[in-house]
Amino acid sequence: MNLDFSLLKTLTGLAGVSGREAPVRQFLQKQLAPYADEIRTDKLGNLIVYKKGTSDKNLLLCAHMDEVGLMVRYIDDRGFLYVVPVGGIDPRTLLTQRVRVQTKNGPILGVIGTKPAHITTEADRAKAVPMSDLYIDTGLPADKVRQQVSLGDSVVLDREYEEFGEGRICAKALDDRAGVFVLAELLRAVKQPFYNIYAVFTVQEEVGLRGAKVACFGIEAELGFALDTTGAADVPGISPANYIVSVGKGVGVSVIDGYTITPTWLFEELKQICEKEKIRFQVRIAPRGGNDAGAIHQDKTGVAACALSIPTRNIHACVEVEDKTDITAMFQLVLYVTEQGLAGPQGE
Repeated sequence: MNLDFSLLKTLTGLAGVSGREAPVRQFLQKQLAPYADEIRTDKLGNLIVYKKGTSDKNLLLCAHMDEVGLMVRYIDDRGFLYVVPVGGIDPRTLLTQRVRVQTKNGPILGVIGTKPAHITTEADRAKAVPMSDLYIDTGLPADKVRQQVSLGDSVVLDREYEEFGEGRICAKALDDRAGVFVLAELLRAVKQPFYNIYAVFTVQEEVGLRGAKVACFGIEAELGFALDTTGAADVPGISPANYIVSVGKGVGVSVIDGYTITPTWLFEELKQICEKEKIRFQVRIAPRGGNDAGAIHQDKTGVAACALSIPTRNIHACVEVEDKTDITAMFQLVLYVTEQGLAGPQGE
């Protein structure tokens, strides 16, 4: 099956800052209803799509709908907006970027600014600009800003999906609309899954895996995967020993990160599948960070879980970069597991 990357383009264009994922959820619900045996939304906002398998075993697949962003905390007398981060945004990446303020009457274009360069000192320019010094200029007078913008409105980075180079993609919110895309394409592609699939499009991953914690509790899963992205440090100035994963070299199969240690049997079986089916993969050993697998594996009496990750440069920034072949490799691996099933632990 050829993946329809136009769907990924649409997904990255939607607004879905953590806790404000409704546009993404509504789009997915409409798109996936024809492929579901059951589809519902829980109280926190997770979208849960169920597809019956040929066995009595349950497989939990999570991909988070939310993206990092900002939230309006203060409007000054001139109409400039001040914000707080929602999720792990590096303020260095925000200077002079365009954003869309999500108001009750629709989005408003804004530009992030700070003190002009020609009136800064050398000491000013030598240090990172803190979030507290950034403001959003909407181009509107203060009275109109106050009429349209409310404290607590979310702010979304404004960058369009583009394809460039040889199979590369840049866009905002590839973390984790790329994982969402893979999970959506899986539901379209799989005809007779071995497992009963619980595909959970989670909320609030970027602020503490909150959606996955709630969703997992209601699903008795034997096996779980987080379909997510991971930072690729394969760029100038970084030693190859610290790359973790590299863009264009396949899906990252996690051994360990800051939240999860993959069971040995599960990692080895996934590795064997990739080798047998000629699916490009790389071993992911991350010294910190985490994903929904961190919530999955601690559910109730425990679930065997692994994070599958798409290498991403400039992660949590306006122009994240991924490779189509890595996205396709994740899809191939998850499709195989879903259709064929896993042997499971042998004598551990």
